[in-house]
Amino acid sequence: MTRTRRLQPARVDDDSYVWIDDQETFDALVERLVPADRIAIDTEFHRERTYWPQLALIQIRVKDEIYLVDPLPVDIASLAAALHGPLVVMHAASQDLEVLERACGTIPLRIFDTQVAAGFVGLSTPSLATLVEKFLGKRLPKGDRLTDWFERPLRETQRTYAASDVAYLFELHDLLTTDLTARDRMQWALDECELARVPNRPSVPPSLAWTRIKEARHLRGQARAVASVLAEWRELTARHTDVPARFVLNDLGLVGIAQRAPNSAEELRKIRGVDGRFLKDGAAGRILEMIEKGKALAPEDVPTLSVDQGPAMDQSLRPAVTLVSAWLAQLAKDAAIDPGLLATRSDITDVLRGAPEARLAHGWRRDLAGAAITDLVDGRAALAFGAGGSLLLEPRSVPEPPDAAEPPDIEDASATD
Repeated sequence: MTRTRRLQPARVDDDSYVWIDDQETFDALVERLVPADRIAIDTEFHRERTYWPQLALIQIRVKDEIYLVDPLPVDIASLAAALHGPLVVMHAASQDLEVLERACGTIPLRIFDTQVAAGFVGLSTPSLATLVEKFLGKRLPKGDRLTDWFERPLRETQRTYAASDVAYLFELHDLLTTDLTARDRMQWALDECELARVPNRPSVPPSLAWTRIKEARHLRGQARAVASVLAEWRELTARHTDVPARFVLNDLGLVGIAQRAPNSAEELRKIRGVDGRFLKDGAAGRILEMIEKGKALAPEDVPTLSVDQGPAMDQSLRPAVTLVSAWLAQLAKDAAIDPGLLATRSDITDVLRGAPEARLAHGWRRDLAGAAITDLVDGRAALAFGAGGSLLLEPRSVPEPPDAAEPPDIEDASATD
């Protein structure tokens, strides 16, 4: 393996890489990345004991060269300059994008996510190893899923495994592009990659943190108010101290406190799920303050998720959710598209209730399935069993409503008499 401080290319087909652990060499790499047509990026990080993901390694490929960058001695913020030009090829990019945004202050302007793209050629959320073996006939080196990426120096097996995460992304990009183009689905994949890059799901603010706790959503009155205040305090404390929220106070203890609303530290300690680690360093006093704050909050003033997302679904359409779900599963199979990529149950409910942002009412999903769902629900199409028990969507003639009977002509009636 090649390990040098100079920016000396290490070719992919030589199963080699360049290890970078100084700023000057990294800045030279960034200069090389900026004008490239495409680059491949992956990251290794930990977040088991922190609120924010902690970057431990970044893997980069440009042309036929692979670089492993140690972010501990290197400030990788300058990588931002290379994220706004080249196409960035990634696999299962969502968490890597979060890591890059925190480390560089930005995310790539364009990405090609090989996992997302594979969903349009009949593969369901495949791993990188699955794609490499299927398309390239190669097996990636096995790695320890729980390896310590902050270990220094990294073992040779760790480095080789990390390098393999970007070694074949360009080849996958080329093969998937050819397949998608042949199926006339390239734009579908690019549109979905853009949605993955900037998901239309705003993060839940601390004031709504209680809505992510299943047991808290069932609380009412004062208990819900106390839970909302406690959850907000827990979230803000976790962010400030950079520890997981469960380290500040676990869900079981939070809900128990909300239900009983204790008045003293002694009463706090008697609640199931609350132990000394959650009450040290003045935390007990702050929890009691939050309880009093929650008691003073009117139940109707508890922040809740917005429900202004279009009309509610007509109850008569509830059976249609199951019917449409069955047909979409068949459609996904026939069209060789990942069913989970095509639509979730929530997507079906959204389109049936006429939600303005329903995914099945826009883009490639509308073209493939949205209009047909409307025809099915409106009676212009029907489902039938085909060969082998498959479901077929067939056009259905809808009879015109009979004209209202014309009133009799009184004069004519009189003349007949």
